[in-house]
Amino acid sequence: MDKNQKSRLPWIGFMAMLLAFVSFVPINARAQSASVNGKVIDASGAPLAGVSVTEKGTTNGTATDASGAFSLKVSSANATLVFTSLGFKSQEKALAGSTDVTIVLEASGPTELQQVVVVGYGTQRKIDVTGSVASIKGSDIAKQPVTNPLSGLQGKVAGVQITNSGTPGGSPDILIRGLGTFNAKTSPLYVVDGVWVNDIGFLNPSDIETVNVLKDASSQAIFGVKGANGVILITTKKGSRNKTSINYSGFVGWQVANNIPKMADAHEYAIMFNELQRGNNGTTFLDSSQFKEGTNWFNQALRNGIVTSHQVSLNGGGDKGSYYLSLGYLDQQGILKTNDYKRYTASFRNDIKATRDITVGYTVIAEYNNSDDAPGGIWRSLYTAPPVLPVRFADNTYGDPGYYGLGSAVGNPQVTLDYSNARTQGYHLNGSVYTDIKILKHFTWHTDFGGLYDASEFKNFTPIYKANSNQQSTHNTLTSNTNSQKNWLLNNTLTYANRFGDHNLTVLLGQSAQRIYGYSTSGTAQDGSLSSNPRTWYLSLGNGGGTVNDNPSLEKVSSYFGRLTYSYKDRYTVTGTLRSDASSLFTANSGRATLPSIGAAWIISNESFMQNQDKIDILKLKASWGVIGNSGVPLQASVSQTDANNIIFGNNGTLVAGQSISKPIPPPLKWEKSQGYDIGLEATLLDQRLNVEADYYNKETRNFIFALFLPGSSGYSTSFMLENIGGIRNKGFELSLNWSDRINDNFSYSIGANISNNDNNFYQNKFGGNQKFYSGGAASTGGQLGTITTLGQPVGVFYGYKVIGIFQTQDDVNNYVDSKGTLYQPNAKPGDFKYAKLSNDGIGAVNAQDRTVLGNPNPKWIYGINTSLTYKQFDLSLDFNGVGDVQLYNANKGLRFGNENFTQDFYDHRWHGSGTSNSYPSVRLGGGQNYYINSWYVESGSYFRIRNVQLGYKVSSHELTKLGVESLRLYVNAQNPLIFTKYTGFSPELAGGSPGN
Repeated sequence: MDKNQKSRLPWIGFMAMLLAFVSFVPINARAQSASVNGKVIDASGAPLAGVSVTEKGTTNGTATDASGAFSLKVSSANATLVFTSLGFKSQEKALAGSTDVTIVLEASGPTELQQVVVVGYGTQRKIDVTGSVASIKGSDIAKQPVTNPLSGLQGKVAGVQITNSGTPGGSPDILIRGLGTFNAKTSPLYVVDGVWVNDIGFLNPSDIETVNVLKDASSQAIFGVKGANGVILITTKKGSRNKTSINYSGFVGWQVANNIPKMADAHEYAIMFNELQRGNNGTTFLDSSQFKEGTNWFNQALRNGIVTSHQVSLNGGGDKGSYYLSLGYLDQQGILKTNDYKRYTASFRNDIKATRDITVGYTVIAEYNNSDDAPGGIWRSLYTAPPVLPVRFADNTYGDPGYYGLGSAVGNPQVTLDYSNARTQGYHLNGSVYTDIKILKHFTWHTDFGGLYDASEFKNFTPIYKANSNQQSTHNTLTSNTNSQKNWLLNNTLTYANRFGDHNLTVLLGQSAQRIYGYSTSGTAQDGSLSSNPRTWYLSLGNGGGTVNDNPSLEKVSSYFGRLTYSYKDRYTVTGTLRSDASSLFTANSGRATLPSIGAAWIISNESFMQNQDKIDILKLKASWGVIGNSGVPLQASVSQTDANNIIFGNNGTLVAGQSISKPIPPPLKWEKSQGYDIGLEATLLDQRLNVEADYYNKETRNFIFALFLPGSSGYSTSFMLENIGGIRNKGFELSLNWSDRINDNFSYSIGANISNNDNNFYQNKFGGNQKFYSGGAASTGGQLGTITTLGQPVGVFYGYKVIGIFQTQDDVNNYVDSKGTLYQPNAKPGDFKYAKLSNDGIGAVNAQDRTVLGNPNPKWIYGINTSLTYKQFDLSLDFNGVGDVQLYNANKGLRFGNENFTQDFYDHRWHGSGTSNSYPSVRLGGGQNYYINSWYVESGSYFRIRNVQLGYKVSSHELTKLGVESLRLYVNAQNPLIFTKYTGFSPELAGGSPGN
């Protein structure tokens, strides 16, 4: 925020107070006149916006605002008001001297498109929305036994890919309509009661009222440079007026590991160990006849984890306000022993009608969590631990790989579990206050100020110990990391809403300012007073041998925005938005982004030519276009940075502290912007029973930011430089179908299905030609870069060698030659992969030029099926979800440094002599060129899963009256009980990887 922007803030506050005073004065002046205030809601109590309110027999009228409220001056205190809205039955209300009324409109037809959905800085009827917005009720999430609200959305929203991490307390990864960036932030913006947050793991699912997902550029553009990856708007519950109730929800269950790879047993491992040693000309062998099943390390380390959740809430209110208070507790045991997570939540919301024209309110949400974390690398250790190794020997000492001559590449997982002391604590507090002031007849001034404080603290202590020849520590070592973020956001909006005749107009103007400050520290310390007692886990108690680093970050954003929505005869609607954002992340020349959008909708079913048919209840055609930005780039991306160094001057070797440039000053980065259009159709058919929504979209990310690698000769300590290099395109279609029907008073059912297709493509390169940008790579690839981003291909596709078979004999190796007789793989042995020679580079041997695209980690299809059935007091729901046409790189198979275990699948299909296999290699996976990135490691990641099965019973109300209970529902539930996949690794639902990795 620059100096001029800061100087305007006091004027904004002054104008807010002035407007409050201006609106307050007419209140007293009109008190003696026939002026009516009121609110219009639907049967569920949700406010209805855009309802026409007219004085009967006149043209005098108005329309309800976003909160369903209206104010109208009438000619007489005994006038009659007429309320009309598309999809609802018209209703008349005789005032009879009353000046404050609440009207409940009854739906006249399908309710799906009549519901009010939350959009940026307000609400709209879904039928008036011109963009692509999906709405999910909080009750649909809360009835599932999920620990994170986002997990409850999986499979329910077309175009939204949700990938769970499986870690207790962990948040899932979310992509909305594909991957549109590489080095910038990929997750959507979350807005909780007006507060912008990066994650919603702090929320208790039972506190959520609605979740609205903004999927297209038109609906997201009002959020400017924060909206490029989609926006998820969350409204928490508020109190009910003139009613007080206490609610409890909770569950106790257990979770078990499924889809765990079956590993070779001790006998099979010994056979393969001997094969490997013979191939390496080794002399140490295991007598396979001495081993049977051995140690099943997964059974040793895993458990059935108990999950307990409790939430109690109190809500109520009166004519002048409402309140909502809730407290929650979650205790989740991980499926891995020693891995536990606890969360405590509190939420309080209060809405107060201070005067007829002024409403104020506030929301406070607090959360604390703590966890005993899983040791780093433990899953890899369980996968590779030799089954011949016992947990403990007969003398109670730990099983030692050295005893069997297994080398240092493998260890005893039980040692890792026993000596792991990793703990995390997290704190979260957010809240907001708001004021709504009705000004004159058609204006509403809204001010809200919100913020959050996030903090986490991680500590890992390793004591001095010697468990076996491979696993020991000679120091008491403490690692400590802390992270905190302080974020505040100020919004001011002025809304004009008026309905005159056949015209309905809403105009919103707004200003926003945001400041995000982050600070992190990391350090290590050794020995000194450090001990296994957590009270000593402070870096200052160490005795040298450690490091301490800190890292601050700051982002400031100043914005102005506006939106105009106009509809004619409830048939034709046009919405346009414009937002201007300035961010401290970019230089002055390119620091401001102007982001427009426009959308239109045609309610075809309201046309006269549609009135004489009874199959289509509502039919809506919509189209939209917009531009959005992504400010989630690395901080200080456009400025030079330095490293501290010691420099030697002169012949006497004087050592002087100095600074060196760690990376070159890049060209001024431009905003990474996404431009897209959406064409959609929404309909309700067959007397409200069938709802259809279809969308086609095309989204292009321009000025796509990528890390270009620098040669080692550049002299910079940083190996890359950020640059705007081109464009990414995501295009596809989405289809959602929902059928619901009530057969009779005892039996009803619903079936919903959604499917979405997305094609991701790198379509533009500013450098010209078909330059290739490499990324990825880890120990399992021998340091090779395993993915590529190049023209005509999706972002980050797998890139390596194509396997065309297995060498059966040495003659096969010798005969695999080019026309000149040069061996294609001169160092290969029988049992090794045979790679295709794809290039005409004149080099006989297979080399890096022979690599090709092997698979796409970006799924082309995601889908979900959701069903429910109710019979009398019983209800049954079945949910399914899946992904299709996607590949995964099963690096576990190739990450081998010595004598790691193999899977049962590999044992059964491996090459172990001529003719035994032409698809699986020998046990020499870690040698030669067998660990190179190749097509054998790339597997199908498609899956179909039973997501949720729940059977419930609602106890009849007359049975509860004596207990003072209004309603009670009991249920049993199974979540993720079965998954169908060809993937041979762990779960094909992989989370946590960045683009290209």
